Amino acid sequence: MSKKFLTVLVLVVVVLTTFSLVAAQSGQLPGSGWLSGQNIQNLGTDTSSIVFTAYGTDGTAYSCGSKSAGPGAAVNFLTNLDCESVPAGFVGSAVVSADQPIAAVVNVTNRGVGTASGHYTGTDSANVNTSIAFPLFKRDYIGRTTTFYVQNASTTPNTITATFRVGASTFPKVYPNVPANAMVVISPIDANTPAGQFGALTVTGTGPLAGTSLEHETSAPVATNMQASRAFTPNEYDDVAYCSLVRNAHTANEQTTGIQAQNVSGSPQTITVDYVFKIGNGATQTKSVTSPVLADGEAFNFYSGHVTNGIPVGALGSAKVKGDSSGNIAVVVSDRGWKTTNPLRLTTYSCAPLNSATTKVSLPQYKEFFGGNSSGLQVQNVGTSAATVTVTYYPTQPSVLSPVVMSHSTPIPPNGNIIFFNVSTPQAGITTVSGVAATLLNTVGGVTITSNQPIVATVNEASFAPNPSGQDTKNYEGFNQ
Repeated sequence: MSKKFLTVLVLVVVVLTTFSLVAAQSGQLPGSGWLSGQNIQNLGTDTSSIVFTAYGTDGTAYSCGSKSAGPGAAVNFLTNLDCESVPAGFVGSAVVSADQPIAAVVNVTNRGVGTASGHYTGTDSANVNTSIAFPLFKRDYIGRTTTFYVQNASTTPNTITATFRVGASTFPKVYPNVPANAMVVISPIDANTPAGQFGALTVTGTGPLAGTSLEHETSAPVATNMQASRAFTPNEYDDVAYCSLVRNAHTANEQTTGIQAQNVSGSPQTITVDYVFKIGNGATQTKSVTSPVLADGEAFNFYSGHVTNGIPVGALGSAKVKGDSSGNIAVVVSDRGWKTTNPLRLTTYSCAPLNSATTKVSLPQYKEFFGGNSSGLQVQNVGTSAATVTVTYYPTQPSVLSPVVMSHSTPIPPNGNIIFFNVSTPQAGITTVSGVAATLLNTVGGVTITSNQPIVATVNEASFAPNPSGQDTKNYEGFNQ
């Protein structure tokens, strides 16, 4: 019996170039050799045909073919191999469609030339909106700048307005008549924001939008690092958000986080961060700090190393962020190792809004010591009772193997978390429910997590022995279902 093809869109902004891009000062990425790969996971209950189409900034469509994925499994589209018809120097966007629900993770890298790499998640077509928010931008702040890629997620031309905010000052820029499915590159330089500053960005359109941000060195002959994240849409706003990892001068790398919380409530309000942390094996500690009153669209940075707004040296924990007038917020966390080189350990992740928490999370990509990189899965219990989670790995490369199901021996307390890392070898507290854990070594694929309490999850991928890639650390947020 034939199966009717039902389109499910995931809108993904993609950087697709094997040649040098113009300098970062012109609103592009520094250096050369930039490529992207897209990992698409089938979230459905039947085998799915997944179709990938790239779009140039002029709206020209380029077919990148289709691939088949079983339930829970993932396929990878490499733009330099699968999108053969795109021109040299291509920078564009993409639409992914399938006959089952899907989720997408994009890896942007200059591997082969440099060590920079970043992950971000695609935007489901159900979440696109005429207004999107980026809690953090930088213009040459400590040598770093953010470039934004905003996609017209409609079928007609779209006029897009970017409004940068630094404190109480706003800096607008209009980009007219962006073609259907195409994207526009937005830089804080375009709006004449002050150099050496950081702030927040809100983007509106005459039609729905999707977007991502790439933070990078302001200028470099060869880029060494990147931080990537996706725009928030109103479906992802809430008055409470959970940040699964915060720390201050943690480990020999002195990994330190900054929480950037943006007020998207429509009215002025303060924002409070409730930290829960430990120093080494010490007792659990708590601390609460509150921002000044923030205008709508304004953001405040809770830097973990700050005497007043942060946490003690050596602290490691999590945070709950809330709008104090019960107004919506959008929150990201930047994590930087101040004593690391080649590669630098720089990542950004989005804190999970309370309304996104579910008992099932999908992760389109894990790596278990594959290609010189390995992933750690961090699962946070945001429920009110202790949680038990089940983690199913679906290895698909270098060949399709049987799933491996894992769990843990000690329940996760409310607001607590658990990490699944190096799972191909026995780990204290981690149990194998079915399958052979050792078969996961040197594989890549997708993951599904289920729980008896609401959870959120992130994936952190880094360079690891025995054959480390030397790439920068990167992470992404799980897809709650």
